[in-house]
Amino acid sequence: MTSLISKKEYKDKLIDFIENQKINELKYFKGVLLNDENCTCDYPSSPGKPSLENIASTGEKAFQRAIYNKEDSMLKTSCNTDKVIWLDLELPVTLNKNPKRLCIDLIGSLDGIPVLCELKYFEKSPSNHPIYAIVELLVYKYLIFCNHERLDKYAIHHHLRLKNFRWEVIVNNRFPLLLIVANKKYWDYWFTRISKKELLKLISNLGSVLDTNIRLYETPDEDFINQKGKKIKYTPQLTSNIWTRITFN
Repeated sequence: MTSLISKKEYKDKLIDFIENQKINELKYFKGVLLNDENCTCDYPSSPGKPSLENIASTGEKAFQRAIYNKEDSMLKTSCNTDKVIWLDLELPVTLNKNPKRLCIDLIGSLDGIPVLCELKYFEKSPSNHPIYAIVELLVYKYLIFCNHERLDKYAIHHHLRLKNFRWEVIVNNRFPLLLIVANKKYWDYWFTRISKKELLKLISNLGSVLDTNIRLYETPDEDFINQKGKKIKYTPQLTSNIWTRITFN
């Protein structure tokens, strides 16, 4: 890994973090990290292109497709706004025979900096705990760093906006940007149950331990149910592509 810690140190520290959390669902990711097959399998794959327009979902899948179809997202802070161009979506990060392999939600670029994005969306239920989302994305980063050569060998991408997509670009960058992105309703729900200040402190500390750049962003709520109406399938659209960074203020 092009960072201050090795892959083994990264994995060990992430497992240690998981073991110190009181979230039972995180045990799954500990198992993923301990399963060597997730970093050694060499099973050829050609992921099918995801449907971008005619889908039935009004939840997280709709959220993902609408973001990708918009082509870019504007990351807003108090000082400036940065543009992320979305390159691909729903890409597997392991090469085993399991048809339900672990997939990253979105991959993009911000002025040449690779962006890895995990989405959560509150439609009728709140979705996973924010710490679950953070660990999920950190595990994906680890798997990319383990498997990038084989992912490139088999050209594991959808040949969408970037025909010569290369996983090695993520690995060779000193600080790929990791984003946890969810709609306002999701964050409102969780921040009545956990401390925003404590979550941000945890992310800062974890980022230092793992030499990783993690950020949280909030998007406006979307009414995909109304967009779909009585149609069996539809094309979800965003009302805004401006994301606001969650900070201590």
